[in-house]
Amino acid sequence: MTLIALAIALAVASAVVYRRHGVSGVSDGLALGAGMLRQVLPLMLLGMVLAGFTRVALPEDLIGRWLGEDAGVTSVLLGAAAGALLPAGPYVMMPLLGSLLGAGAGVGPIAAFMTAWSIIPVSRTLVWEIPFLGGAFAASRTLVSLPFPFASGFAVPYVIKLFE
Repeated sequence: MTLIALAIALAVASAVVYRRHGVSGVSDGLALGAGMLRQVLPLMLLGMVLAGFTRVALPEDLIGRWLGEDAGVTSVLLGAAAGALLPAGPYVMMPLLGSLLGAGAGVGPIAAFMTAWSIIPVSRTLVWEIPFLGGAFAASRTLVSLPFPFASGFAVPYVIKLFE
């Protein structure tokens, strides 16, 4: 489904660019896209390989015990803590989380991880928020955001059943 949606978006964008800028615009767009691909391809490849190694290195029973659907509150707490603490981008995190999910992690801990990684990352707070926005702002934003990884981790297993 995602591939079809991307193909349609590419066809529409190509038509708009061609209509506005002709063949040179399409050529420029392809060149810019190739340049971006050269930048992110190494990151994507390394992220995929890391996810594969993680899946092999961590036994599925260990993943299930600590992050599985039956691991309870502990799994959501671990997911949220790991998401807040691990400083990696989407090229690493998405393959890694997909690998963990495939190895027996529950959707609750994965949701808690993704939410914490998105809204309360410790590394971004220390490196960017505090220096540029101040400690009071960073602390206030973090405190307000803190419940969301847990809410997500506990609610997603129930909500996902509506889609299955």
